[in-house]
Amino acid sequence: MKLIKWTIPLCAVLLITACKKKKDENIAFDKGPIMVNMADNYIIPGYADLKTKVTALETAWNDFLGDKTQAKLDVAKQAWINSNIAFQHVKAFDFGPAMTANIAFTFGTFPCDTTQINSNIQTGGYDLNASQNLDASGLDALDFLFYRPDALTRFQTTASACTYVSDIVSKMKSEITAVVNGWGAYRSTFVNGTSNESTSPFALLVNNFCKDFELCKTTKIGFPIGNHTLGIQQPNYLEARRSGIGRILLIENIKASRAIFYGLDLSGNTNGIGFDDYLNALEDKASLSTTIAARFDYMYLTPQSWTETLEELMTSSPGTLENFYAYQQSSVINMKTDMASAFGVLITYQDTDGD
Repeated sequence: MKLIKWTIPLCAVLLITACKKKKDENIAFDKGPIMVNMADNYIIPGYADLKTKVTALETAWNDFLGDKTQAKLDVAKQAWINSNIAFQHVKAFDFGPAMTANIAFTFGTFPCDTTQINSNIQTGGYDLNASQNLDASGLDALDFLFYRPDALTRFQTTASACTYVSDIVSKMKSEITAVVNGWGAYRSTFVNGTSNESTSPFALLVNNFCKDFELCKTTKIGFPIGNHTLGIQQPNYLEARRSGIGRILLIENIKASRAIFYGLDLSGNTNGIGFDDYLNALEDKASLSTTIAARFDYMYLTPQSWTETLEELMTSSPGTLENFYAYQQSSVINMKTDMASAFGVLITYQDTDGD
């Protein structure tokens, strides 16, 4: 009787365990297609596109040097805008070759240090790879140099200013070329790195996806509207302040995050396997997928309805930006906490947002 007494509960436990194991096996998700889709349809084409855009910028700038007219400068400025937009679509992949080249910082640091830039132009002998010049080069430095009120006159009269732009563009082209070449070998590591270990490519993809979304929220909106300065606005922290394309870059950054979540290709026309498919395959996570998707759709469409620059909105309708920032902030927990937890990925980057 004692044997029967203990055997029945034991059998029940084994049966429950077996059923649970079977259930887990049924919802097992192959992350390989996510990695292949991201590598072949978004990341590698995205870096190739950025290289093409930077090469076009170099060509336009060289054309200007041969004929220093406003028309030629305007062509170079448009090439700069195109490069900046392309950068928004790859800056979330700050691992592998991009980390080696430090491209997220060398291309995207803002606001630039105008004092350092002017000093470099005046004195010469600068090293753009030196740490003190991190915020004296890259895309935001070109925003300052291309869009200051007397830009054309300075370029026409100051050879060192032209040389400085040439050096920045040359550095950018060298760095993006290294990243494009590096992905030729790194692709295999990336698509096969589907484990949840903190150093695996899949974990790095999830971490950098969340990190880039937070940086978009904090640097593009939070700092300028005064979120870190007791509500005192800081327009000097705006990205691309002089050209006024900060709203466009905000939209493109969110568009890129949205594409990663959905598994879209670079053109946005093809919906492949993405984070949303992974969530939909997990028990009780389909609603989380729907929530994140709806939030991305809202954050992508809303800034497109704004007709003013971010700096103009800071004056005319500060509540618009404050509300949008709050919506971004409330979306963080869905991705950084809920989604990452559902994937079994540990968030390893440090959040210095402070809010």
